[in-house]
Amino acid sequence: MKKVEVYFLINLGAILSLFAIEGELAKYKRKQGDILLEVAKDKLEAMVDVNNINSLNSDSLYKFTFDLEGEYDKESVDVTAEFNLNDTTALNDELNLTAKAVMKEGSYVAEIPISQFETFQNKRFDVSLDIGFLPNISSSTIDDWTVIFGSDNIAKKIEDNINKKVSRDGAFRMTRDLDAAIVPVPLEGQKADFFVLFDKKRFTVLKGLKWEIPLTVGGVFSNSDFEVSISGGNEMISSIEQGTPRSKIIGNATSSGGSIEITGIRKKDSKVSTTTSRIVVIEPEWATTPDMVEIYTNEKYNFDLSVKSLSRDRISVNVIENNGKPKLFNRSVVSVGPYKKPGTLEFRTLIDGESLKDLVHKVKIRNLPEPLLSFKRKPGTNDLTLEIITYGKNNGIDKVFPIGGISGKVVETDTEKFSNRKITRYRLTIARPSSGIIQTVKLKVKDKYNLMSESDNEFEYFK
Repeated sequence: MKKVEVYFLINLGAILSLFAIEGELAKYKRKQGDILLEVAKDKLEAMVDVNNINSLNSDSLYKFTFDLEGEYDKESVDVTAEFNLNDTTALNDELNLTAKAVMKEGSYVAEIPISQFETFQNKRFDVSLDIGFLPNISSSTIDDWTVIFGSDNIAKKIEDNINKKVSRDGAFRMTRDLDAAIVPVPLEGQKADFFVLFDKKRFTVLKGLKWEIPLTVGGVFSNSDFEVSISGGNEMISSIEQGTPRSKIIGNATSSGGSIEITGIRKKDSKVSTTTSRIVVIEPEWATTPDMVEIYTNEKYNFDLSVKSLSRDRISVNVIENNGKPKLFNRSVVSVGPYKKPGTLEFRTLIDGESLKDLVHKVKIRNLPEPLLSFKRKPGTNDLTLEIITYGKNNGIDKVFPIGGISGKVVETDTEKFSNRKITRYRLTIARPSSGIIQTVKLKVKDKYNLMSESDNEFEYFK
């Protein structure tokens, strides 16, 4: 009876140890995920850019405006602006105000009644933005991460961890401290002058398409305080949508481009401001030309059909399978497959709903081929390099089976990946033939999809 009790205690101890080990492994895996997520944090935060910041006030209301750009779901954005008193003349005082930022006329606006700034209306305040968003990670960003982290697997793990965190916690949140401080109600000598200003000295637009260019307006509070008009390049501009702090210049790139000039006037004091920029017209082209012309059954593929010099939110894609009815995707990155049978695909990129004849990409769907084997021989030796091509973006070599004519082991030396195929190289040596100088080298190869290929080649043996 004592032996049974001892064995029971030993086995119970082993089981408890196993549970402890599994618990530690689970913690380790979670910690690995947290580390990868922390590594990617700066990359994730870089997905949202804050620009075109402006500060406006009236007798009763302060407005802080800004734009957001980046790789995120536009409907998911949630922003709160925070204003913290930080003035050398009020070192012993504290005041913290927050305001929800909402979209108005294409820009985010946070509004606070002037009275809430109390006696500190002419003091400096630091500004930070608490931004919540759902990442919309493009395939080009994943490719960039692959280069940065040196591994496709790490890039995919980071993407998976981000998706899991978003599923678990909701929108990703970050705090962006802005460089410039604001003064809600500047003293008379500090008031900002009236200006109209293009963001850049040069804008690239696509030939044959409507273009829109933002224009920043400062030193006014509302649309009724100013007017803007075209003072140069009339033939390229079709209309102006006046707004504050952002107006919009609209045209059509039917010409070869040139200079445009916009003049603004503030009504209360007839202050005039003029800004110029250059329109450069180019033919539409993909940001990265698709190089995958065939895909394979039972695999899923992503195609990034974004257009150079164009915002992704203007792009949609029609996918036509086997010359059938187009299926519309309202995004630039399209996921297709897995398919069970061979066929054809055609991708047509649309900009603002208009199809462009030069931005069409055709792809064949093929059954997955067996591995392709070939040999290269080092001159004057019995050393061979075996090159094996496996097909499919997730495929590779499962096992090499030497059958005969080989001396020693078959050793893997390197691999190269090209879109949806991989080349794996092995080193091997021809065995001495039992008679004569001709040796037959035989082997079989199995890939990760269990497809087999066999090689049977004769080589002259060097003595």
